[in-house]
Amino acid sequence: MLFELHVHSSYSDGKPTPKEILEYAGSRLDGIALTDHDEIAGALEALEHAGDDFTVIPGAEVSSVEGHILALGVTELVPRDLSAAETVDRIHGLGGLAVAAHPYDVRRAALGDLILKLPFDAVEVVNGHTFGNKKDPVKVCREAGLPMVGGSDAHILSEVGSVTVEFDGDWRNAIKKGNVTIDSRNIAHRIFNFGVGAVHRRISRSRKKGDH
Repeated sequence: MLFELHVHSSYSDGKPTPKEILEYAGSRLDGIALTDHDEIAGALEALEHAGDDFTVIPGAEVSSVEGHILALGVTELVPRDLSAAETVDRIHGLGGLAVAAHPYDVRRAALGDLILKLPFDAVEVVNGHTFGNKKDPVKVCREAGLPMVGGSDAHILSEVGSVTVEFDGDWRNAIKKGNVTIDSRNIAHRIFNFGVGAVHRRISRSRKKGDH
C-alpha cells in the first residue's frame, strides 16, 4: 500500500479541491491523508468522494502552541492554540493518531525535543517543504525508538505523492509500529514545486486579507 500522509486542499492554503486531489492521487496512490490547517471540512468532503478502492484518512494539521501536529483518522476538529500535550490528548480521545509534523524545521513552527516527551504515535522525519533541520530527525527517532513517517506537505497537485510511505496491512498499525518505508523525490523536484506552491499561498493569503 502506497500512501501520502500530508496534503492541504483549498479549504486551507492549498490550491486543489478535495475532489481534484482524489482524482489526481487515485491513479498514483492507494490512499491519502487530507490534513488542512486547523480545518476538517476538506477531509470530510474527501471522504464523500472516496471510492472503495482508494482510502481517505480524514485529518487536520493542528496548530498547537508549541508547533504543528497532524491528527490522522479524526472526523472532528481539535481546536488550535492548545498546548501540544493537550492537543495530543484530544487527538487520542477522538481515536486518531498524533504525528509530530516537521519537528526540527528551521523555518516553521516545530515541536523540537517535545517529540521525546509526549506520546506521539509517529514523527514526520521527511517533509516535502523542509529544506533544513536544527537536528537530524531520523537520528533522534532512531535513538529514541520512535516510529517514523514522511509526507509531502502538498499544497498543489504536482506535490501530491512526492513523499510517500509504503506498508502492508492496516495503516494505523503500520504507522504506530513504524512498519513503513519512506520514499521521497529528489530535492530539486521538491524545491521547484515548493516555489510554485509558495506563489499560490501568497496570492491566496492576500485575497483572504482583502475580504476582511
